[in-house]
Amino acid sequence: MAGKAGRRSWGWVRKLPSGRFQASYIGPDLVRHRAQRTYTSKLDAERWLADERWAIERDQWTPPSQRAAEEKARGVTLADYGPTWIEQRTKGGQPLKPRTKSHYTALFNDHIKPKLGKLALKDITAQAVRDWHAHTLVATPTYRAHAYGLLHGMLATAVSDELIAVNPAQIKGAAKTSRKRQPVILDVAEVGALAEAMPEWLKAWVLISAWLGTRWGESTELRRKDLNEDCSEITIRRGVIHRDGKCVIDTPKSGDGRKVVVPPHIRDDLKHHLDAHVGKASDVLLFPPARGGCHIRDRVFRDSYFDPALTKIGRDGEAKPRPAIHDLRHFAGTNTARVGNLVETMGRLGHKTVGASLIYQTIAQGRDAEVAEALSKLAEVSKKAS
Repeated sequence: MAGKAGRRSWGWVRKLPSGRFQASYIGPDLVRHRAQRTYTSKLDAERWLADERWAIERDQWTPPSQRAAEEKARGVTLADYGPTWIEQRTKGGQPLKPRTKSHYTALFNDHIKPKLGKLALKDITAQAVRDWHAHTLVATPTYRAHAYGLLHGMLATAVSDELIAVNPAQIKGAAKTSRKRQPVILDVAEVGALAEAMPEWLKAWVLISAWLGTRWGESTELRRKDLNEDCSEITIRRGVIHRDGKCVIDTPKSGDGRKVVVPPHIRDDLKHHLDAHVGKASDVLLFPPARGGCHIRDRVFRDSYFDPALTKIGRDGEAKPRPAIHDLRHFAGTNTARVGNLVETMGRLGHKTVGASLIYQTIAQGRDAEVAEALSKLAEVSKKAS
């Protein structure tokens, strides 16, 4: 009986509508494999099948698609691949935030590309990664972990793209950050003293940062419209970053806005701040820069206002260590955790982490107000004790 058209003793050759010939076969893995190209001559297609069978019989066979990827990878260096990876990278289905993209670009250009950039992806070995890691950002463990995580992510995608077979970045625990500096947490009385020691127009900034746990970019982007009429609630919708000489307003770091109930003991201070220091337009900043510009800069704030105020309250950096600006957020987290549960604390601070489905969720309605009340009671007890 005559066989099907195109059927051979081994493999298959099919004439396409274009007139070209396509060759395929069932490999040792029981998967059909096709030639990576079509042929003008049937004889050429049969020759490809003969070469494939020869490799199988001598136990030298690998899937054609894998061989094609390896051939492609021979011409792709990490210097070529890295910028494309950063440009196409998404997080949660959304493009990377400008700050994250800038951070990745700086890490790649300054700390990955100089050592590994010239290597073809297929030539980056586990030993090469270990040698790079052993000499990279040793004095700054957090950035070192970030750089390793970035390299690991790029190479993992290269595996998915079938440019390499396995990820050579396999250093256990290298992507975990280790905090070199411990935060300096002020006590309740010191926070109040710090607010009083600041210029009057920045007193409310200390109170908001310490009792609501706003990030620097969130607090400096707050506007009149973000406070409700009685200052009992602040909506944190945006954050500002200064990166690559640009001032960029975006969503908060977590990507989500949040509403935070203001502890009652600081509401009058916020009302006074609005009356005395903020214009009537809804879009005006709560804390505009004194010397112009889009927003107040953290370095100017620290050098001109924050550090002098810390000196006034006895935090001179010698006998008593000085907190960083971000440490006021640590104050908020520490004290909120004393009166609220884990979910409430994360919701109040806008935390979002990998696997947050069990932790980061909507706060039970009304409970955030109870947390704010409890924070004020905590402040009153400390004030009476002092």
